[in-house]
Amino acid sequence: MALLFVGLMLGGTFALGASDVLKKKYLKDGLDDQALLTITLFLTGVLPVPVLLIVGIPEIKEGFWLAAATTILLNVISQNLFIRAFKLSDASLVAPLRLIIPPLVIVTGFVFLRETPSLIGTVGIFVTMVGLWFLLGGRKKDGQPVHQVWLKDRGVAYGLAGSLLFAISFPFDKITVVTSSAIFATCSVFSVLGLCTFAINVVRDRTFARKVFLSCTQHLTANVMVSVFSAVGIVMTNQALNYSLVAYASSLKRLQALWTVIIAGKFLQEKEMKRRVIATVIMFLGILLSVFWK
Repeated sequence: MALLFVGLMLGGTFALGASDVLKKKYLKDGLDDQALLTITLFLTGVLPVPVLLIVGIPEIKEGFWLAAATTILLNVISQNLFIRAFKLSDASLVAPLRLIIPPLVIVTGFVFLRETPSLIGTVGIFVTMVGLWFLLGGRKKDGQPVHQVWLKDRGVAYGLAGSLLFAISFPFDKITVVTSSAIFATCSVFSVLGLCTFAINVVRDRTFARKVFLSCTQHLTANVMVSVFSAVGIVMTNQALNYSLVAYASSLKRLQALWTVIIAGKFLQEKEMKRRVIATVIMFLGILLSVFWK
């Protein structure tokens, strides 16, 4: 089960990292952030539907609907905050903000699910975070250390707020999965997320429906590519929730930040490969501690 858990998380977080990089690319190309968010959230829920119909709709157990409603409410806000963060700030500045989620999930996992990681498992979570922090935290912007830039950046403020909400919603994500299935949870939650985001934006902007239509017709490939990677990543990481505590799952899901920076670096021909290799070794030590040594 541990190997299956790690395999699903590795594949899923890679897909989510690719989705992050594509979002940033298309935002830089001038796509409307709210139209991109609306379409990709909805398609993330719709694309797995054929697979769901093939494998069959699962039994919906007690607790699903309340958990789904809770995570939808929290994600409507947090997804919006993160797309704004990526629009306003560099991906290498926003991605590390997800590192605050695992320690918060230790608390929320205990409160909502009564899950308690072992001492070694908890140490592993923090070692994983240290590895990612080493990878991302040393960068500078305009000659200033990153932590000083964080204090002044509005995109970072959005990212921090979004990370807090993700930490609260993560245990409810697991409840939706264990009370139905990974595919059903993905389809139901994300399709509704897309519709809710659309409704909110239509109320705020009467021209938004036209913006969505234009984005679908003029940038169909961009929207589909982001959605495909997102759907694959969400289904795989949701499936992994069946095999581990939410605190461990949250720790491994932060690999998304690693893949985001590596893939973005490849596109941008960035350097610092030595830092990345060292950080990866530290990070996988944390993974081994949290997953295999219990």
